[in-house]
Amino acid sequence: MTSAPAFALSGGEVTSFFLVLLRCTGFIVAAPLFGHHALPRTVKAALAMFLGGILFSRAVVAPGAEAVALAAPIELFLGLSLGFLLSLGFGAISLAGRLIALQLGLSLEAVLNPLNTDPSTALDPFFGVLAGLLFLALGLHVETVRILAGSFTAFPIGAGWPLDLGLVAVQVIQMALELGIRIALPVSLLLLLVELGMGLLSRAVPQVNVFILGLPAKLLIGTAAFAMAIPTLIAGAARVLDLIYSTVARTAS
Repeated sequence: MTSAPAFALSGGEVTSFFLVLLRCTGFIVAAPLFGHHALPRTVKAALAMFLGGILFSRAVVAPGAEAVALAAPIELFLGLSLGFLLSLGFGAISLAGRLIALQLGLSLEAVLNPLNTDPSTALDPFFGVLAGLLFLALGLHVETVRILAGSFTAFPIGAGWPLDLGLVAVQVIQMALELGIRIALPVSLLLLLVELGMGLLSRAVPQVNVFILGLPAKLLIGTAAFAMAIPTLIAGAARVLDLIYSTVARTAS
């Protein structure tokens, strides 16, 4: 006499697990740090399987759920969308770094070098590491998984595309752009004053070549201002991540 298996899935449960796995996969691909290109694909796939197995038991299936052929792309895109919205915090911090580098003149190398196909600037590694350290220090890696888990209650499996998520996406994108500019604003304003000062100097003393003296002066003053503004930059970056995560968490919980 053969004993029944200790764990078995019915046809409906297999379909539900497949949809849960699709949402987890899309989320892992787009989420900050979890979807980083340095993380091997096999690790991402294993992480998606692990989260899918854990969250499958708490996933809510919508009554009258759509057919798998319709629900599958929606669940995958829903996971991608949630992960993308969370990654906008990193995008806002990166935007601040690009604006400061542009004002400092550190982005000229990426523009003038015909052999350089990477548009990154010299400040990108600093702001990337800053965002990653704040992400871990604030415990947002745990909050990321919590938001994914809450989405299975807020957006039941097979319920179709949530209409309010588009409005939240517009709000979060606008917030990321605004906060990214605010982070860079103090240093950018100081560098703008330096440019205005060099312009006045060229009018008062026409013999001074501002094209030769302007860039070194901006770089020297801007580097000093950037060093002094690091505590403010850290506080602003932490506020950006906190606001974006809290906004997405209110929607997906």
